[in-house]
Amino acid sequence: MRIGFDAKRLFLNNRGLGNYARNLLYGLEKFYPDDEYYLYSPRISNEYVSPTLLNSKNVHVETPKGLYKNLSSYWRSYKLGTEARSSDLDVFHGLAQEIPKDIKKSNTKSVVTIHDMIFLQHPEFYKPIDRWIYFNKVKFAVNNADKVVAISNQTKDDLIETFKLSEDRISVVYQSCNEVFYDKRSSSELQKVKDKWSLPEQFLLYVGALNENKNVLIILEALSRLRGELDIPLVVVGHGVGYKRRLVEFSRKNKLERQLIFASDIADPSPLELSSFYQLASVFIFPSFYEGFGIPILEARFSGTPVIASNSSCLDEAGGEESRYFNPKDGEELAASIVHVLSQDNNIFQDLEKMKIDYSVKKLMEIYTQT
Repeated sequence: MRIGFDAKRLFLNNRGLGNYARNLLYGLEKFYPDDEYYLYSPRISNEYVSPTLLNSKNVHVETPKGLYKNLSSYWRSYKLGTEARSSDLDVFHGLAQEIPKDIKKSNTKSVVTIHDMIFLQHPEFYKPIDRWIYFNKVKFAVNNADKVVAISNQTKDDLIETFKLSEDRISVVYQSCNEVFYDKRSSSELQKVKDKWSLPEQFLLYVGALNENKNVLIILEALSRLRGELDIPLVVVGHGVGYKRRLVEFSRKNKLERQLIFASDIADPSPLELSSFYQLASVFIFPSFYEGFGIPILEARFSGTPVIASNSSCLDEAGGEESRYFNPKDGEELAASIVHVLSQDNNIFQDLEKMKIDYSVKKLMEIYTQT
């Protein structure tokens, strides 16, 4: 098969959408090396992409040419259908909630992945113009794509409720994480990371963006309730200048400065280093108000780290039965959960086979073939 992808996030985004795209393409190239993959992006950056993927003989990178070099956004939104026809694609996959406007004119079958509907579920986190843009992109995509992929049952339910889609048009395919998280790090690797980042012996871990939706402040609130009883530090791996100021201010007011450690102030850990963070952590906490799936939870589970997550949206789909859940607005409940999890022997490795990349790309390849 010849499969095309909107690869903007694959090259230019180092967070959730970019990780989804990269993991998917790595998996497809690894497990289905006889197919051809076309990556369309307004521009190329090799900062986040493995040379192994780009140097593969069956991976082709396409960027705008001629006049469209200076109109790359227009090219991506309105001309990728033309590119798909020129490349004689069998399927085009929009990886980030949108497909090109001209895809139907190209007679190329199309698939779109929808990650979440947070702009509707929590409009307070978005400007009105951004909500309008996101809504209309998703509306066009789900109404015009031949097949819709939702990354969780929660997202599938949201799509059916919002756009009245028939259930048989939507397939749920859980995203996976980088394969590096599947493996245990050696004691020397762990010690190297521990020394490099000056990590304490025991710590709570949060990995992700720093913004209102991620709700990291509730972890500090829980720690303030535990002060004197359990003075365990929180290590944060993530960025977000404005929200970070709020965390720092709260820690100062509540005498938690020594318990708040921003690892990202040093650098961004590589996936290999990040897997050591998870394996060194006592507990991973993910207190988000709303997610489409929650990939850091999966990274923690594969790393063998106990998980505490909010009971909102679909985080139980990522966390499984062995994770512990709490009301994301209740710091007292989170504090009790931290004490409970630290006192338990935790069985983390349950029901993870369907979360591995080989399973995910197998399901996607079935969708491509049947579209």
